[in-house]
Amino acid sequence: MKVIFVHGRAQEHKIAADLLKVWNNAMNGALKAGGFLAFADADVVLPYYGDLLFKLTEDAGKESFQTLVDRGADAAAPSAEEQRFTQEIILEMAAAQNLTDAQIAAEAQLDVVDRGVQNWRIVLAALRLLDKIKGVGQNSIEMFTRDVWYYLTRKGLRLQINAIVDEVIPKDEKCIVVSHSLGTVVGYNVVMNRPLRQNIKGFITIGSPLGINAIYSRLPSDTPPRKSPGGIPVWFNARDAKDIVALYEIPSERYQGLPVVSNYSGVNNTSENHHGIVEYLSDSTVAKTIYEAATAP
Repeated sequence: MKVIFVHGRAQEHKIAADLLKVWNNAMNGALKAGGFLAFADADVVLPYYGDLLFKLTEDAGKESFQTLVDRGADAAAPSAEEQRFTQEIILEMAAAQNLTDAQIAAEAQLDVVDRGVQNWRIVLAALRLLDKIKGVGQNSIEMFTRDVWYYLTRKGLRLQINAIVDEVIPKDEKCIVVSHSLGTVVGYNVVMNRPLRQNIKGFITIGSPLGINAIYSRLPSDTPPRKSPGGIPVWFNARDAKDIVALYEIPSERYQGLPVVSNYSGVNNTSENHHGIVEYLSDSTVAKTIYEAATAP
C-alpha cells in the first residue's frame, strides 16, 4: 500500500528525495521500535511543492507590497482582509499562550484591545509578546499565517499546489495520506475534491491548523462543504498541545459525517517549537496508527 506524505511550508530549496528520506526514516524508526515492519522505499512517496510555494507566495507578497506602495498606504500592514485573518489567528495563538488583552494593550500602548477594529498595532504587539515565549517565534508565525493566507485566497496558487499532490495519490491502488502543518490544509482540499476516495484507507493529519476558526471559516469555495472526507475509513489527527500551529483539536462537530475525526493530543514533540515533523512521526501512537491504516484490508 502506498503512503503519501504531504509536507508543509518552509521546505523550499530542498531535494525532494532527501526530504522523503527524512520523513520515512523517522516513521520507520518508530515502527521498528514498536515491533512493526518498516515500509519499503517503493511504498512511500512525497509530492514536493516547496519551491513552487515559496515562489508563488514571494510573488504574491511583492504584489501586495506594490499595491500598498501605489496606494500610498503603510507598507508594514497588509490588506484589510488579510489583516483581519492575521489578527484572528495571532490573537487565538496569544490566548492559547495565556496572554491577556490587557498585556497586549499595554505592549501596543493602547488603553484597550478593540477586536472589532482591525488594528495592526495589536497584531504586532501580540507577535512581540509571543516571540518572548520559548518555542514560539515571531517570524515563523508571521510566515505561516502569510503562506496559509495565500494558499486559501489565491485560487491559481492553490490549484497549482493541489495538482502536484493530487497527481501522486493513486486513483485505484490502496493508499494512505499523511500530512503535516500547512500540508494538512492542502491534503484536506485535495482529498475533498476527489469524487471517489474508497482507495484511500487513512487520512492522517499531524500538527494541523484545521481546528483554527480563521482557517476553517476560510476554506475555499472550490472545496465541497466543510465536512469529514466520506469514504475514507480513518481520519486520525495528532498534535502536541504546545504546538502553536496546531492550536486546537479538529472539532468533529464542524467536520461532520464519517469518518469521525479521532484526535490524539498526547504527542510530546521535543523540537524547539513543538512542531517538527521528525518528532511527530517518531511518536509511537502516530506510527502505530499509520501502520494499522496502511495494513487494513
